[in-house]
Amino acid sequence: MKHCELVPGKGIRHGEHDIFFGLERSAVRKVLGKPKPQEGMWDDEDEYEVEREDWLRLRYLDNKLCDIEVLGGALAYDGVELKHTDIRTLKAGLNNCGIAVDDLTEWLSEGRDCVDLQIVVATGDDIGEPGGDKIAWVITSRDFKVEDNK
Repeated sequence: MKHCELVPGKGIRHGEHDIFFGLERSAVRKVLGKPKPQEGMWDDEDEYEVEREDWLRLRYLDNKLCDIEVLGGALAYDGVELKHTDIRTLKAGLNNCGIAVDDLTEWLSEGRDCVDLQIVVATGDDIGEPGGDKIAWVITSRDFKVEDNK
């Protein structure tokens, strides 16, 4: 299983590689290898898989990384698993760190916002797919900004 660390507001870390917003598509491909062949109509996305299961969907704007969608594997923040878990365990783990997960999203059309981490998480129930309360995906984007009131 592929493992990544969330770096809020910046992207993800995979091993020793930073996959951060603003990176050129060619640089990301150099780190992650060739994406799976395009199946959809969106030429601004690259999808990666591990052991024939979807792992990452990356979106680009002007050839620079702008969205990271974690579809498989493990994604953690400060020791709390964000992807390979269920919503109750996720909420409890983040609550112990003083971080809340909302019951709705304002950033996307489905899922739940976690403003402090600048992510949206969705369960199978949230998106009308099998899986119930298991986390189906986690998305972070350069557009998920939190105003700094300091």
